[in-house]
Amino acid sequence: MKTIQIIMAILSTSILMGQNVSEINSDLKIPDSLSHKSEIRIYQGGGTTTYSSVFVMFKDDSDKWSSHFYEHFNGLEPQVIKRQLIPISDSDFVFQNFIRSYALDLPTMSKINWKLEKRNDIIIDEGIDKRGKAFKKYYASSTFSTTVDGKIFYVQVRAHNRNNSFSYSSPDYYLEEYPEVDELQFMCEILQIVREEFNIWKTE
Repeated sequence: MKTIQIIMAILSTSILMGQNVSEINSDLKIPDSLSHKSEIRIYQGGGTTTYSSVFVMFKDDSDKWSSHFYEHFNGLEPQVIKRQLIPISDSDFVFQNFIRSYALDLPTMSKINWKLEKRNDIIIDEGIDKRGKAFKKYYASSTFSTTVDGKIFYVQVRAHNRNNSFSYSSPDYYLEEYPEVDELQFMCEILQIVREEFNIWKTE
């Protein structure tokens, strides 16, 4: 059961990272690749809903910062709502805080699944086999917690001539379960910057 749950989490994240992102970008009329030297995109999606949203922040060739929030409704006739965002703090300060939270270095969630398991005691299996011979075997096991809220975040970032992309499923939930995992800490820091500076994706 644990293996199935992990695979489902990886697959749901891969869906957001793959074809759906290209379809969303096409509807939003933005390129698939980051076209500015300093840019970050965060896609939120997942679950059974046809709704997704995208936060975009970049600095253009004239050193002017722009931030936008897109809401995307998929369907036979996709709808897009776009609005400009203005951060509370200076834009360059905000972007550097993304970098400070290791946006250029974070791995994707599938790379740290082993950290999101709680180790159980060694299982001892002993008895008599079909030939009447005694046996004793030992097995290591672990428990993996899951959530059904299905919130998936896919991040793309470019800065200092470097690019990175990564995705996390329900990072707020997993940080509560595994507060010692630094990758979850930094992913949630990135989301918290967006929530506090731009007043979007607020949690209850």
